[in-house]
Amino acid sequence: MYRLFAFTTLIFSTFLLSCAGPAPVPEPGMEVIHHGHGEEMQVATDVDWNNYTKIILQTAPVEFRENWRSDQERLHGRTIRDEDIKRIEDAVAGQLTKAMYRALSERGGYELTSESGVGVMHLMPNIVDLDVQAAGWVQNSILESLPDSRGSMTVELVVRDSVSDKLLAVAWQQQSDPRGGDMEMTISVSNASAFRLMSQNWADWLLKQLDKARSGG
Repeated sequence: MYRLFAFTTLIFSTFLLSCAGPAPVPEPGMEVIHHGHGEEMQVATDVDWNNYTKIILQTAPVEFRENWRSDQERLHGRTIRDEDIKRIEDAVAGQLTKAMYRALSERGGYELTSESGVGVMHLMPNIVDLDVQAAGWVQNSILESLPDSRGSMTVELVVRDSVSDKLLAVAWQQQSDPRGGDMEMTISVSNASAFRLMSQNWADWLLKQLDKARSGG
């Protein structure tokens, strides 16, 4: 598992550097099928995406943005415990998984499975740079700060063939609170709602890119 995370990190450290300019350079054997502000997807050039009809979806590991914990503790004047961190990580990762399941069930075209096999792709999302107004999520207090955003995150994705482990695609997309600018109490309900919407937007975006890959870009 650690080897997988390390390899995924290596892919994206190179991938994101190549995306820094206006004309991204695809990885060897890959082509860019989508590139926009805060999002990109590259797919293997020698793959017939119509052969893939099933998906194994891995639960996303979560990494907070640098200094998030100390910034939140200084802002809210309270200690964030390790169990609070774990609770937020589980909640955000769970929202992403639920959103993907929901999008697949509504759109069709793919079947979720837990078994490797021919025509099965392994989706490995990774949530990084997570920034969430923690105080309201961790505590159930009504009186909290009034930020104009409940948070943001970047979702990275590696897609591999479940049998051969061939790299099929890499993608990333930045997501921020779609209701940014709407001042609201930072309580657990509003935080959960914001990250549910972000997760839904990511799942919809990803399936659109997979549809594009199937149609040849």
